[in-house]
Amino acid sequence: MTFRLLLTVAATALLFAACNSGDNTPRPQSEQSQVAAQSQQEQPQSQTQLPAKAAATKQSNQAQQKQPSAESQEQQSEAQSAEQGQQHQPAQQPASSGGPPPPDFDLDTALGYLNQLAGELGPRASGTEQERAAADYLAESFEQLGYETQLETFAYTGAPSISRIDIDSRAPTFGFRFPGSAPNGVSAILVRVPGYGEPTDFDQVDAEGKIALVNRGVVEFRHKAANANSAGTAALIIANTRTSDSIGGTFGAYTVDIPVLHVSLATADQLHARIGERITIPEAAPTNGESQNVIARKPGGSCRVIVGGHYDTVPEVDGANDNASGTALTLAFAETWANHPAADDICFVGFGAEELGLFGSREFVRNLGKNGQLGEVTAMLNLDAIGDGRAPYRIVASSELGALGNAVAAELQINASTGALPMELGSDHASFIAEGIPAIFLFPPGAVIHTPADNLDNINREVFGDIATLNHGILACLLQRAGSPVSPATSCETEETRSP
Repeated sequence: MTFRLLLTVAATALLFAACNSGDNTPRPQSEQSQVAAQSQQEQPQSQTQLPAKAAATKQSNQAQQKQPSAESQEQQSEAQSAEQGQQHQPAQQPASSGGPPPPDFDLDTALGYLNQLAGELGPRASGTEQERAAADYLAESFEQLGYETQLETFAYTGAPSISRIDIDSRAPTFGFRFPGSAPNGVSAILVRVPGYGEPTDFDQVDAEGKIALVNRGVVEFRHKAANANSAGTAALIIANTRTSDSIGGTFGAYTVDIPVLHVSLATADQLHARIGERITIPEAAPTNGESQNVIARKPGGSCRVIVGGHYDTVPEVDGANDNASGTALTLAFAETWANHPAADDICFVGFGAEELGLFGSREFVRNLGKNGQLGEVTAMLNLDAIGDGRAPYRIVASSELGALGNAVAAELQINASTGALPMELGSDHASFIAEGIPAIFLFPPGAVIHTPADNLDNINREVFGDIATLNHGILACLLQRAGSPVSPATSCETEETRSP
C-alpha cells in the first residue's frame, strides 16, 4: 500500500491535495494517551515449499523489452479517475449460465506463501536485489502451477518518501517525509514542542536550529510545518498519537524550507526518550531505478479478470501485511484455480514499485492499452495489506462492483460493506479505475503498515481468513460476470441485477 501523495513526481499538486492538506485527528484526551495494545496474534506456519529464487537467465529471457522511464504525472482520486476513465468502457459479457463450482480454498496455502515472502525473502524495497528475488520467486511459483509467466520491466523515478532517523548507534527508525518539505539532511538537538504546533507553542521553547517534535492533531500538517519554519527550526517531526492510524499526509501545494517527517506512535515514544539529545535525519534523494511486474496466465488465456497486488515493500521492513499478504493470496488463488476452466480468463499479476507511486500497475495498464487489450478486461481484484486490521472491513470499489461486494459479504456473513480508504492511502486499483476498468479492493482499517512492526508476528489469521474467503467469493462472481464457465457458491445478485 502506498501513500497517494507519492504519485506526484513533477507536479506540485498531489492526490487529494485540497481534501487532505489538513490533519483531522481529534485532540487526544491527554498527550500521553495511547491505544491499548493489540491482542497477541497467531503466527502462520509455512505449508508450502518453493524455491526462493528462480534462475536469472530463465527470467531474463522472459522479460519484455525495457520501457521508457515512467511518466511524471499527477495521480487522481478514485472519484476523479472514474470520471476521466469514461473514455474506456470494458466490453460487457453476459453472465455465465453455468459451469463447475469454484474450487475449495485453503487458507494454509496462502499462509505458506506468506511465510516464504516475509519470513525468508524479507524486505523487498523497490528496485533492490531483494525485490528482484521476490519477482523470481513469483515467476517460479506461477510456472510450477502451469502458468505462462512474463516479466514486464520498467524504469521509474519516484519522490522521496520513507526517511531514516538515526537516534543513536543502534538500528535506525523510520518516518514518512512529506513531499513539499526540504530533502536535505539535518543533525541537531531534539526538542519537544508543547501543544499541537501553533505559533505560541513554538514560542515556549528554544527551537531555533533544533529538530522540533510536536504531536499530531488539531493543527493542519501544512500549518504545523509553516509555524516550525517561521520559528527557525532545523526540521520538524510530527508524532502520531494513535497506534491505529497510518502515517503520511500532504501539504497540498504548499512547500517549506525544512525537512518535515511524520512518525508512528512507536517511533514517537523512542524520540520522546531522547529529548535534549542529538539525532540525525539523513538527506533524502529522489529514487530512480528499475522494477518489474510479474504476469501469469494460462497458455492461450486472456485477462478478462485481473487478480493481483504489489510485492515490494518500504525500505528495511519485512512487509508481512503490506504486502506479502496480498501477494501470498494472489499466489494461493493461482494455485486454487489452476485446474478450473475459468482460469483461462484470469491474469495474476505481482506489481513492482507500488510503494513509490503505483509505478508497476500504471505500467501494466499502459501496456494493455498499447497492445489493444484494455477492452477485454472486465474487472480487477486488488489484494493489498489484508493480513492485519479489524472489522468491519471496507469494500473499496468502483460503482459497478460495490453492490456485488456487499451482496457476497452478506451471504458469507462477513462483516464488510462499501467504504473508502483513508485519504492519505492509495493502492493499485486506482490505476485501473483511471482507465475506466471496474475494480474492487477489500481494506481492513487499523492495519500496521510501513513500520518494522509489519512482520509475521503481527499477522492476524482471523482477519486474513475473513478477507481471503470474501475475495474468493467475489472472484467467482467477477468471473461469472465476465462470462467465464463457473457457478459461484454464493449468489452474485444485487438489487440492480435481480430480476423483478
